[in-house]
Amino acid sequence: MTERFEPGKTVSFRLPPDTPLHVVDYLTQKKNELGRKFSSEIAPIFVEAVSQKALGNADNAQISITLPEGLTADQKEWVKHPNTKALISQLLYQVVTKPTTPLDFDQQLLTDPVEEKEPVFKTNAMIQSFAQKTFLNFDEDDD
Repeated sequence: MTERFEPGKTVSFRLPPDTPLHVVDYLTQKKNELGRKFSSEIAPIFVEAVSQKALGNADNAQISITLPEGLTADQKEWVKHPNTKALISQLLYQVVTKPTTPLDFDQQLLTDPVEEKEPVFKTNAMIQSFAQKTFLNFDEDDD
């Protein structure tokens, strides 16, 4: 039986002889630039490419969105959380399927600045309100 790949496990392979020159040049430049950090920079690119292939994403069933610059580590971790991804997916679905229906955001929440007194990223009232209206309907409890 073949050993299973796990996160953190080393994967090594040889570049095929027909590897395009721009790929070879990019990899060489990154290796010279990053040194020992090379693999941690290349791994996400590799995983993304394999993920696209494994999911058969030829029909563009997924998109990748670059995160904005300047996010804290806590904010990045929050965005990567499965619940946040589900929330963003649901929001995107509503925008695509009902483009003429305005989203029901409280205008005061959009204009009030969000105070960040704690170093840990917390959702603001607008996100909590959206999540509650969209996902948490306690009126129909089956108790």
